[in-house]
Amino acid sequence: MREIVDFVPTRRTMLAGIAAMVGSRRALAANSTWEAIGDSGVVRFGVLQKHAPYHNFEDGKWVGFAIRMGLDCMQALSAAMQKPLRPEYVETTLGTVILDIQANRLDLYFGLTASEERRRAISLFGPIYELPECAINTQGFDPGDSWADYDKPSVAVSVVMGSTDEQAARKMLPHADIRALKSTAEAILDIQSGNSKAMINTVLSGMMAARQTPNLGPPVVLQPLLSQPSMGGTRRDGDGKFAAFCEEWAKQYRASGQAKQAILEAMQHSGLDASKLPPTLQF
Repeated sequence: MREIVDFVPTRRTMLAGIAAMVGSRRALAANSTWEAIGDSGVVRFGVLQKHAPYHNFEDGKWVGFAIRMGLDCMQALSAAMQKPLRPEYVETTLGTVILDIQANRLDLYFGLTASEERRRAISLFGPIYELPECAINTQGFDPGDSWADYDKPSVAVSVVMGSTDEQAARKMLPHADIRALKSTAEAILDIQSGNSKAMINTVLSGMMAARQTPNLGPPVVLQPLLSQPSMGGTRRDGDGKFAAFCEEWAKQYRASGQAKQAILEAMQHSGLDASKLPPTLQF
């Protein structure tokens, strides 16, 4: 006769089962940024060191208009979730921020210019504002204010490798000598060393570079005006709920004028003269 043995779960078996259930729930939450933020009460923002007026660490805290935008978005998210949320700042770089978003190391990043490659990699929302492209020249070099003035084989132009500024330069300056460097600092050094005559960048970064580097001329907003829409970015997750929320928030934030206000206040804090911006600039 076959012996019947009742199965009595041991303590180890029970703990293993509970752990599996918790792990499963965490996995589900990880597949939904909305659920993960709701579960932790934390929103992880990507930030860059010494990237004013976007991000900067001063007197023990992060400041800049990208920080302000992130906190405003978090406040709206807190109201939607009906629970308190707190920020956590994760340092990244322009070269790794997309990978950091994809790897779920951070939830949000503000200040990404749009490209099809980025749209395929992560969820972009916005635009929250737009900034025109400009040239930052070495002192004594002033060919004019049009793209055509720079579009010559004799003009060496530095850009940050992989940036949308590089894309703009290669599109608008097909005859110029384009020099792609790894960072903004290297691109500026390329001008200072005499290897290039100018750098192509967005106007706010250009204004900051000119302010911090004495031997650079003021930014020249190039004509015809080429504006880069600036987006926020988050991870492509399982339900898209968080990205949809951010998209709707971005529309309202820009339409209300809050994005413009955040930028102008950060410019003032960083010592940038807003009157030097193109009068037609609408952000």
